[in-house]
Amino acid sequence: MASGAYPVQLLHLPGEGGGAGQWRNLGSAYAAVTFLRPQGQSIVLYAAGPDGEQRQRIVFVYPILPGDAFERLDGSTLSWAEPESGDEFALCFLDDAACAAVCGAIAPVMRSSAVDGVAETLAGLRVAKEEPGGADIAAALAQLSIGRP
Repeated sequence: MASGAYPVQLLHLPGEGGGAGQWRNLGSAYAAVTFLRPQGQSIVLYAAGPDGEQRQRIVFVYPILPGDAFERLDGSTLSWAEPESGDEFALCFLDDAACAAVCGAIAPVMRSSAVDGVAETLAGLRVAKEEPGGADIAAALAQLSIGRP
């Protein structure tokens, strides 16, 4: 498990008219910025157990690419939109310090210059559109984080 994982609530607003403009709370997890292969630096959410304890199972991955536009909405909320689908996501942290730590970890990646072809290749590993599914948070998050073919 990555150190520096912070408890969050993950919110999702479907793009392209899906969800009637309503944010959905997909549930609790632990967020960290971690290097994964082949995605590179990514926002990674780990499952939260029934007792609220951090688990080692990854349930959501969002690769961070140079030029991405993450927005800190207030002291403890970080949001972004998936460019291809228009889906919007927000991480609601318990406190400002946790949000600041994650924002600080993603800032260098967003400012780095893109290497020829890498950004386009990694964009294919981004979050897939959500398929209707059960209420299980792990299943819902796993569905959202499967890369496009």
